[in-house]
Amino acid sequence: MSHSPKAFTWTQTSCTVKMKSNYQNLVQTVTPNQGPVGLKIDTEREFQHSCDLGWNWHKSWNIPNISVKLSLKNDECAQWINCQVELKAVKELQADLFEEVGLEGTTNYELVDGRAFFTGVKFNSTTYNHQGHKFQLLLIIKERENIIISLQSPPIFVDSRKSARDEHRQIQSISPFEPKYLERSFCKKEKYQNDIVDAPIENNENGLYNYLTAPNIRNKIKHPLFLALKFSRCFNVYYMPDAEVENHLVELQKQLLSKSQISQYLLVFQSNNNRIKRKIEDSLNQLFGQSKIQVVEKKHLNEFTHRKLEFTAEDYQGSYNQLTLLMNQFTLNQQQPSEFQSQIPNQTQQQAIEIEPQSQQQIKLPLNHLERKSAFKKYKDFDKLPTKNFEEEKAEQQQRVEKLNNIREMEKYEKIQKIIKIEENNKDQYQQQQQQQQQQQQQQQSYQQLQIASNYYTNQYNCFNPNVSMLFQQKLQEQLLQFYMIQQQLLLLQMPSSV
Repeated sequence: MSHSPKAFTWTQTSCTVKMKSNYQNLVQTVTPNQGPVGLKIDTEREFQHSCDLGWNWHKSWNIPNISVKLSLKNDECAQWINCQVELKAVKELQADLFEEVGLEGTTNYELVDGRAFFTGVKFNSTTYNHQGHKFQLLLIIKERENIIISLQSPPIFVDSRKSARDEHRQIQSISPFEPKYLERSFCKKEKYQNDIVDAPIENNENGLYNYLTAPNIRNKIKHPLFLALKFSRCFNVYYMPDAEVENHLVELQKQLLSKSQISQYLLVFQSNNNRIKRKIEDSLNQLFGQSKIQVVEKKHLNEFTHRKLEFTAEDYQGSYNQLTLLMNQFTLNQQQPSEFQSQIPNQTQQQAIEIEPQSQQQIKLPLNHLERKSAFKKYKDFDKLPTKNFEEEKAEQQQRVEKLNNIREMEKYEKIQKIIKIEENNKDQYQQQQQQQQQQQQQQQSYQQLQIASNYYTNQYNCFNPNVSMLFQQKLQEQLLQFYMIQQQLLLLQMPSSV
């Protein structure tokens, strides 16, 4: 374990917390009615820190004692604000959205003279039980249901003592195996009518289950490439085809060793037996839950985004030297920081032994809230206590909010302008269509009137007898000729087909 390059610091947050029955928004809603306050937070010791895990802690250990103290900057206010402080453990679901995972111990206190002290608090779950999510602590200062300020800690990897002892075993499960083991046949010894029989391990879901549970097969090879070759009918490796990778076997090994980057690979299994399915899934999650490679059941796989990794035993044999070199480098990097900090556990253990009688005496005596052992006792002057200044963070947060609001207003203005343009275009098109329809109706009416007049005069002309004067007949013929010419001109126009 190496020393942390950066201190364990708290930052102001306005996130949303998903709880069992509702959601809690931690946006500041009120300010102290006595004026501005100074907030100071201190822990008696820091969380553990390592290069690969970052901040980390064991589930069975008490969280380092946390002291909170608020002071009024306005000296004229003699009475302290009536507020409470609450401690939560959460995991991040997405940006500014967390889900509560729970803590053991007293996590709510009334502020007495502006002070509160959290002691004897533990995590009640582990990162492994939450699909690799690290936990964060939230410190919420509020007046009843109104939020005054809320702070969040850095992410913390929480593990159990048992899984910590199994770390070496997990490293063995992702270590490259010799290609010769692919040719070996395995069997599981079982009891059958008071006799021990050998059950052959075949390439199917029963064979994978028997292999993972066989007590007679010691030092099992559980590398995903080995399982994918020996049990190809029920276990496969899938990858995202978007990324350009020269050798998928080498890249998979890199991502098995990494605990920070998001993996492009999936370990996919399938089984029709619920009992077998649960056992396979639990075993795979226990083996590969510490890495970023996810274990997925085949029916939940999206085959549009992932493709099956096709490879043979010969392909693995050709990449074996590269895989071994990667594992050796990883092991060397793990050993160097552990040797550098080899004396730290002894020192912490000695300190724990020295303070144990004091802690026992404190338990026997009935102490009030303010007489408990506090981290503030090592500071004679309150002003010398490390202070967290949130004025700059508030100003930066306001600037970010203003920028975000400006961007949203611009986007809203652009959307409105687009809508106006679309409406104007639609209005122009509608007016043009109305004009065309009116013109067509007028032309149709004129044509119908001319047609009626033409028919009338034609009938009149046909009805005349020979005794009618020639002059009147000539005038009638001229009018008919004029109507005929008008008809021809109207026909040249683009009249509707229905006319």
